[in-house]
Amino acid sequence: MVSVSREPQVKNDKRRVRQEEPREGAQPVARLQYDSRLGHRYVADLDLWLPRPGGGLYHFVTNAAGIRATREYARKNPDGKTRIVLCGDSMSAGQFLSNDERLCEQLERRIEGIEVIDLSLEGSGTDQQLLLYEEVGLKYEHDLVILMPFLSNIRRNMAEARLAIDAENGKPVLRPKPRFELDGEKLRLLEGSVARETFFCEGREAKGVERTPLFFGLSRARINALPGVGFLKKAVYATFPWEPFPEYRKAASPAWKLMEAIIRRFKKSAGERPLVVAPTFYDSYVRYRMARNYWKRFASLGRVAGIEAIDLLPYFRKLGASASGCFQLPYDMHFSAFGHLVAAEALANELKWRGLLRQ
Repeated sequence: MVSVSREPQVKNDKRRVRQEEPREGAQPVARLQYDSRLGHRYVADLDLWLPRPGGGLYHFVTNAAGIRATREYARKNPDGKTRIVLCGDSMSAGQFLSNDERLCEQLERRIEGIEVIDLSLEGSGTDQQLLLYEEVGLKYEHDLVILMPFLSNIRRNMAEARLAIDAENGKPVLRPKPRFELDGEKLRLLEGSVARETFFCEGREAKGVERTPLFFGLSRARINALPGVGFLKKAVYATFPWEPFPEYRKAASPAWKLMEAIIRRFKKSAGERPLVVAPTFYDSYVRYRMARNYWKRFASLGRVAGIEAIDLLPYFRKLGASASGCFQLPYDMHFSAFGHLVAAEALANELKWRGLLRQ
């Protein structure tokens, strides 16, 4: 565990907190801090080397605004550049990857004349990403918004808290989060839903907790690595495509209606700026024949004026057997650096083809 000799949450400390090598015996550092509106956000001015699953370290840097970035951003849009605000959870945030390996920086290296402000926040739902965009993203002049909802966000949006691991002692905690509900067709933020800071829990029975298990991705990755499991799944799913998220089956499902309303408000907040919606997924979707109900739902948003829905999955599946290298298997289910490269190339192609970049 990476640690530094400091208090883990210093909200107004403008000194850059650096840690080049892990040291035993020092106080662990938290990269997330409580936020009464968002639930949690990144601690500002961090410069850390953290352990990644399976061994090795990754470089985690945040700027003075608490955005995971190695530089500060001017409020004004740089002359002649297309500025993009990117929103998402740990998949687009680059969990267990160094800053320069992530999608946002890969995209900047592939398209001349763009700047990407990545507001992606690990452990967040699409609801928290909306609030973060409205509170932080709108402070910066920009031309385009990219939203990358992870498939399980449809459940996270319905939850009042999420299971997490405390950075200081490794114990399971419940991290409260904001929650919207639909009042007819109107989206309403429940007041006081994040009034409490992270608190310890004895188990997973707490009410309103995200139903996707905390270590679902990790345990599933390890199960998939067992001999014969992949072959068996391919055989079964070829006949019966698996749907791990039945909430996407029907457009009238409460979970989807909430997700749709959140994305529509994203577009309203973005104003005349285009909103690109590009959902992300588990490795199973590139390895097996999975149900594609999620894409039917997100693709339907493309009928809304100013929303562009981009299907990233074909860019991954065309890699064949190499597509499994797009994920940090078998130790973790997030995109690898290669996965971020593939996603960046896919987005670069789509943004150019759709004419969403400045000429």
